[in-house]
Amino acid sequence: MEQLQLDIEAIRAMMKVSRKEMAELLDITLDRYNRLATGESKMLATELKALHRVSKVPYESIVVQS
Repeated sequence: MEQLQLDIEAIRAMMKVSRKEMAELLDITLDRYNRLATGESKMLATELKALHRVSKVPYESIVVQS
């Protein structure tokens, strides 16, 4: 069975929160969130852990920009 892959924006949309709210949940600035969402910056391990914690999406389902 193929694993569903979700990026940070898909997860945010699934949670029905704004970019600002998601940034607050992840304890990062809105500017940092926007850079992650557009692929301008790579996600740090701490940010990946926070995204997993707030969304309950399994690590292996989260697409991290490379």
